[in-house]
Amino acid sequence: MARRILGEHREIAIVLALFIALGIFYSVTTPLFEAPDEQWHFAYVQYVATARGLPVQTLDKPAHLARQEGSQPPLYYLMAAAATFWVDTFDFPQIVWENPHYGYNVPGVVNDNKNLFIHTSLESFPYHGTVLAIHVARLLSVVLGAFAVLYTYLLTLEIFPDRKFLAASASAVAGFVPQFLFVSSAVSNDSTIVAFSALSLWMVTRMLTADRRRPVPDRRLRSAVSARNVVLLGLATGLASLAKVSGAGLVVLGALVLIYTHRTKLDELVRRLCVFGAVVFVVAGWWYLRNLALYGELTGTAMMVRIFGARESPLTWPQLLAQLDEVWETFWIGFGWGNIRANPAVYTFLEILIGLSGLGLLFGFVRRRERLHPTFVKALPFFVLAFWIVIAFVELLHWMEITQAPHGRLFFPVLPALAPLAVFGISQWFPNRIEPIAARAMAVALFVLAVVAPFAILQPGYAYPESLASVPYLARPLNIAYGDKMKLLGYELSSEHVLPGGDVTLTLYWQSLATMNEDYSIGIHVLDPSMRVIGARNSYPGRGLLPTRLWRAGQIIRDVYWVPIAADAPAPSVAQIQVALYARESKRDLPAFDPKGQAVTPIVGRLKIMGANNGAAQAQNSTQFLFGQQINLIGYDLSPAGGLKLYWKRVAPIAADYTVFVHVLDANDKVVAQQDQQPADSTNPTSLWDDSEVVTDSYTLAVPGQGQYRIRLGLYRAETGERLPVSDGNGTALGDSVTLASFKVGE
Repeated sequence: MARRILGEHREIAIVLALFIALGIFYSVTTPLFEAPDEQWHFAYVQYVATARGLPVQTLDKPAHLARQEGSQPPLYYLMAAAATFWVDTFDFPQIVWENPHYGYNVPGVVNDNKNLFIHTSLESFPYHGTVLAIHVARLLSVVLGAFAVLYTYLLTLEIFPDRKFLAASASAVAGFVPQFLFVSSAVSNDSTIVAFSALSLWMVTRMLTADRRRPVPDRRLRSAVSARNVVLLGLATGLASLAKVSGAGLVVLGALVLIYTHRTKLDELVRRLCVFGAVVFVVAGWWYLRNLALYGELTGTAMMVRIFGARESPLTWPQLLAQLDEVWETFWIGFGWGNIRANPAVYTFLEILIGLSGLGLLFGFVRRRERLHPTFVKALPFFVLAFWIVIAFVELLHWMEITQAPHGRLFFPVLPALAPLAVFGISQWFPNRIEPIAARAMAVALFVLAVVAPFAILQPGYAYPESLASVPYLARPLNIAYGDKMKLLGYELSSEHVLPGGDVTLTLYWQSLATMNEDYSIGIHVLDPSMRVIGARNSYPGRGLLPTRLWRAGQIIRDVYWVPIAADAPAPSVAQIQVALYARESKRDLPAFDPKGQAVTPIVGRLKIMGANNGAAQAQNSTQFLFGQQINLIGYDLSPAGGLKLYWKRVAPIAADYTVFVHVLDANDKVVAQQDQQPADSTNPTSLWDDSEVVTDSYTLAVPGQGQYRIRLGLYRAETGERLPVSDGNGTALGDSVTLASFKVGE
């Protein structure tokens, strides 16, 4: 018997096996509590398992750690507590180690403070204590997700009894949505509501498909809406209501289907509705009445919002559209706490795929309407699935209006309805003989994405920093010691030039000098010439993944940070980069010492803030004087009042910071006025010049009286006094200075 069933439904068996395998892989790949609200979901489970009761929500000092999740309906938590009660979770507080610098919005999958928690060897296999309980609860979520996949198959098979390929493809599309796999492998009630939504939708679809063609034998219709099925429908929708409050919408849907399928006397309809309502009440009503008694409202959501935080002002249309875009992306892939996203091209591909499915769905109804007899009756299951999608969407909008909740997983209860519609829609673009290939291709596309996502998206977001046996050659060695704890060996910059509003990548090479009993944070500050902070990052080392308490003595790591620069940063200017190491709780900076042991301010480097491209700046007088084959003086302006403006351009990389000297000589070649400075009033050192910029450099020449004067200038290194050789545009050597112009004062 089992072999025959397996033979008839081979494809769904394969889909279920792949889903469970992937779910387990996602489960062991995702670090503990790095799924939305997982630590609070588990705290709920632990409370039920240890206190043998449900949490009571209060605004101050609750007796549990579940926070707002303690307001959730209890079905998943009761099941998870039953599965884990035998595990000693005494070490739960030790596992919960929060990252105080979590949440920095670095784009993509970069492992920069994506982790809300710090992860240690306590999470490694073999599992013990709390870690074991969490993995058991995660496995329960995987099983519930598999039930959702199975009932999506059965639901689709009710609509298309002669098209098993559509049913198998729909179940695969539902199961292989990467985000659904992700939440189905976490301690969460999300897969629970999807499972019982699928079960409820399957039951209402069975009732509707029994009335697919008329006239229908009374026996078949009576079987479809028998007292037994009414009880089972009440049980399914009641369990959905006990999984999440959003599941209560299925009670409305179930009642409407009972009314539609009514073919007998009115008192029989009333009896069915009463039986249905009684079962729902017995299964879930007690919890809603408990809320009414404790909090004065049926759902408990008001207390939940008071704990979590309500929206301060109503959603505007632009905000709503932006949040719906968030819902869309996190419906497919929004790993971690929604902060690990796929490449935008992935979402574009999915938009095209679902768009084609939607158009194909409409096209399919138009193309096949002549074969639907009558159209409405045969199409009714589609309308019911669409109606459930609308109900769930309205529930989501209502919740988003109340609080910050642009989470795609909150829309997952529609997956069992959405998947059959999507697969049917995509198949309608092809001839009948190609439909199976098209449907399966959609399933395979989602499967490939689900397989690739953990490796390409999830794991990189939590990858530990690179630990080095030795330090590579560094162009910028530092060897700054921070107390007797850490040493900053050197750094690298992705670029020494950045525009206001841009960003720069700073790579730090750290070495621990001793084991540490305190967690020190790195403070990176980019300071403009007035010492105003125009860019900052704060993080535990290892981009939030490797607090100093976990370091081994002598360990060396390569630590990379993305640092944004303020849009109002003064430009052009030269900023300084300061790297501090501090104890976050005491707000105490560790003292910094140079290699000689002298106390220093830990300024590690400079950054050129570029102004608007002034490469088109035109000098009144053009010149071609090349200094040291590196710097070209391309022109100058000279005013009668003695104002001199020089126009410089880099022609090759400049290693040193050169000083400009401007001498005014009288008729006897005596220097009567002099001004020495680094270019642009010492705000634009030559080593930071860029090929694209023209540096303007102003001087004021004060001469002693009337007479004929000449301006002579050059560049030199302040440390040595060594001047750069000068040549003209023809390559003729001119010595170490050049006469720029002559001018007369007075007569």
